[in-house]
Amino acid sequence: MAADVSANDARFAAESNPDVNAEKIGDVYAESLFGVLENEPKRIGEILEEFSDFITQALDAYPDFEQVLNSRLVSAEDKIGLLERVFGDKISPLFLNFLRVVAKHERLDCLRAIYQQTKKRQDILLGRIPVIVTAATPLKEEMLQKISASLRKMLKGDPEILHRTDPSLIGGLVVRVGDTIYDGSIAMQLKNICQNVIHHYVPEEEATKNS
Repeated sequence: MAADVSANDARFAAESNPDVNAEKIGDVYAESLFGVLENEPKRIGEILEEFSDFITQALDAYPDFEQVLNSRLVSAEDKIGLLERVFGDKISPLFLNFLRVVAKHERLDCLRAIYQQTKKRQDILLGRIPVIVTAATPLKEEMLQKISASLRKMLKGDPEILHRTDPSLIGGLVVRVGDTIYDGSIAMQLKNICQNVIHHYVPEEEATKNS
C-alpha cells in the first residue's frame, strides 16, 4: 500500500503548485498553538516535548506511517481515525486535538515545520538562542561551556548549543547563529589562502578557468 501511495502522491505533487511553503504554514499553526497556551508557558514545554517524541518515535521510526499521514489520497477522516486509534491513550488530549485540527486542514505533511516554528517561538519566549557548533572532531564539554559563556556575553541571551562534527573542516570550528556564521576552521583559512595565491600570482585568464 505504501508504494502505491508514494507513486500516486508523486503524480499529485507534480500536478499541484502550492502557494505557501511549509515554513509559513508551520508558523501559522505555531502561532495558533501559542495562542491557546499563551498564559501557560509550562504547558508549551510539555506539548513541545510530546511533539518531539511524536516526530522521533512515530515519524522517524516509521517512514511508511508518515507517508500515509502526508498522503492526499487518504482522507482527513481516515487520518484522524488512525491517529485516535494509535495515539488516543498515549498522548495528551490537547496534543491529540491539535493533531486532529492539522489533519482536518490537510496539513499533516507540515508537522515537522510546525514543530520547528513552535520551538523557535518558545526559544524567543525564554530568551534562548539556538547555536550550531561544528568542529572537525568532537569537542569536550569544557570547551562547549567556554564557547557558551563567550556567546552569552556577545549575544545577550542564553545560547542553546547543538554540537556537530565534520572531518572536512580539518581543524578549528564553525559557529552558526541564525544566518550568521563565525568561521574559525583551518579549511576555510586554507581556501582563502589558495584564493589569494590565485588572485596575486596567476594570470587573470588562468584564474578565471580555475574559479
